[in-house]
This record gives sequence, C-alpha cells and structure tokens, in this order.
Amino acid sequence: MTERRIITFLFMIALIGCKGDPKTKAPAETQGAEISSPPEETIGGEVTGSRDFCYVRKSAAPSTMGEAYNYDFIRFRLNDGDKVEGTFLSSPYGTDGSRGSISGIYQEDQKRFKTTTTYLAEGEYYEEQRDYEIGAEGVSLLDDSGKPIITVPVVSCEKYTVEMRAYQQGILKKKVNTTDRSRLKQVKEVNDFGYTQQQLDNLRFMELEIDLDNDYTTREYLLYIMDPMVCGSGGCNLLIIDENGKTLSNTTVVKLPIYLPATTIEGMKSKGSWKPLYVWSQGFRKLDSEDGKYPSNASMATEVPQEELEGHPENYQLVLDYLE
Repeated sequence: MTERRIITFLFMIALIGCKGDPKTKAPAETQGAEISSPPEETIGGEVTGSRDFCYVRKSAAPSTMGEAYNYDFIRFRLNDGDKVEGTFLSSPYGTDGSRGSISGIYQEDQKRFKTTTTYLAEGEYYEEQRDYEIGAEGVSLLDDSGKPIITVPVVSCEKYTVEMRAYQQGILKKKVNTTDRSRLKQVKEVNDFGYTQQQLDNLRFMELEIDLDNDYTTREYLLYIMDPMVCGSGGCNLLIIDENGKTLSNTTVVKLPIYLPATTIEGMKSKGSWKPLYVWSQGFRKLDSEDGKYPSNASMATEVPQEELEGHPENYQLVLDYLE
C-alpha cells in the first residue's frame, strides 16, 4: 500500500465513528498536518509495565450519526531485549476497519518501534513496514518522512483490557440472540431433556447466526445452552443448528469464548468448505468439521495456543463470548 493510501485511510478513520460513550472534549491536535477531526475523548492512564505499552483512541463521529465513535487500539510487548510484538485494531464506524499483528524491534534511544505489520482490511491481507514513535501524548504512526500521521493516547494496560472488552461486548450484543426462542424450541436435543414449557421460556442460551460453510444460501446458527442439566465443570453444550432448528452438530464440554477464522474474500470462494471453530475446553481447542459435523467432545480436540488466537487478529475473529 502506498503512502498516499495509508494517509487517506487514516484520514477516513478520523471522519467516521463507532458506538461508544457520548462524553467528548475539544478536538485533538494532530502534528504535521491540518486535519479536521470530530471531538475526541482521550482515555488517559499510565503504562503499568516497562515491557508493555498500551494505547487507545476514541473519536466521535459527526453529530448527524448520533452517539457514534471510531476506536483505535494498539498494544506492544517487548520480548528478548529489543524485540517487539503487538496487535492493532482500527474500527471506523460503519465499516469492517482493519486489524492485525505487529513484529519488529524497539529503538530505545529514539523511542521508536520499527515494525512489519500484517493486517486484514476489506477481506484482503496486506503487509507493510510501519514506524511508531512514543511521545508525550502517546504513540504516533509515522509517514515515510518521519512525521506523525495519527497519534493514539497512552493508557494503562488494565484500562486497555477494559476498553477492548467494552468494545467487543458492544459488537456481540448487537449480534447475539438471547430472547427469541423460536429455533431453540424446535431443537430435538433440547426437547429430549424433558423441559417444561415454563423451563424453556426461562432457559439461558445464546444464539448467533453465522456462515460456517462458506455458502450464503444456507444459514447456520451457534446455539450455546447454559443450564445445569447440560453444563458441568468442564463446560456446556454447543449445538450447530439450521434455520429450522435441525441439529447439524452437538459438542459437549465447551466454554466461551469462541473464535472463527477471519472472513476473507479468498475464503468466501470455497463454497461448501466448513470452517473450524476455536473453543475453550481446558485450553483453546480447534474443532475441525467433517461435512458439518464437529467433534462431540471438545476437550479431546487439538489444543491451540491462546497467544496464536489473541496475537493474530488478522487471522481469527471473536464471534461468541459471555455477555455482561
């Protein structure tokens, strides 16, 4: 991607918003360029560890969009001296934004991260060389001449975790169904447990419509049932059902969160190819599908390092988690 495309993309981020806290303050100044940006709230804090660097930026959309915001998240971690790894997420209102992983070195004398950034944007992968500089206001992404393009304020890493959690919860609450029981009541496995009508009306569950087979002419749903009758210390039942409540797969010993591979344009060409699921069951486990059938016991599936899922947001997406 050319410098012009980077600047244009980041300029668009400043003009579009994402759902968030309505409180704002005066517009933030951007060094090296005159950019007209909406009011911005800086989520302030202190860096809590010398080897962890966390940054969050929230900017309000124009008032015509209501209480809408963009978010920018950047996190670096120093390993083995000057080696740095990290992640970033840029979420403009109304778009998929971009997210990816960062690797490189930290030049302490210049307070600069020199990195290779791999990210997913609009369904395609990109790789770029990016330099970030630590300043009094936060961390700045630099252009080829070393001038700041955008600055993301520093926060404590505890605050970063809280804000990321709130951001993810906001997305999940818009997508996850916890009240419409029309499909739930059609599921044979659920009815076989012998629930009364009143019990079904009060059964705790989460249902998410999702494309698992790379075929948008069909509909699949994750149905996660949370009830003592089907849950134990190891987890609960995760069912894959169709739009009529027919069970396609039933997996036990599952806890949340659940991840899927990131959606890409290339992946969408594999019609009928079922995606793996990544669930928590005494560690993260990869559930591979055979014609829509996933393993019956998640704890027996292949274990996947947590760092792989959380450290490469360009490759994985969080699709289901406990709601607060």
